[in-house]
Amino acid sequence: MESDPAPVTDLARKEVFTADGARVGRVTDVIVDLQRETPVELALSDVAERTVGGLPDGAVGVRVPFDLVRGVGDVIVLRSAAHEAPLPLPGGRDADGDADDGDGPDADDGDPIV
Repeated sequence: MESDPAPVTDLARKEVFTADGARVGRVTDVIVDLQRETPVELALSDVAERTVGGLPDGAVGVRVPFDLVRGVGDVIVLRSAAHEAPLPLPGGRDADGDADDGDGPDADDGDPIV
């Protein structure tokens, strides 16, 4: 017997972590495709600068594509580790752990929430 999926409202205020346990932020909103009735993106605030890097001026958070979600429980875990590309967050860290300056080919991987 199939279980009913949890409503997207259950995702609100959950902490989000990378696959290797680095905190990314807290869900403030879920963007849903109403025609397909599926979540498309998670809007995060209270973003961990150690994981994500600095946000562009005026940004209050980031959006993460829902297809990067590995699992949902007490927290949300992403498929990517903090050092793996592409973690679709502006200012993310590269493989060496250095802050991404945003001018490389991955600059359009994520969208800041402004």
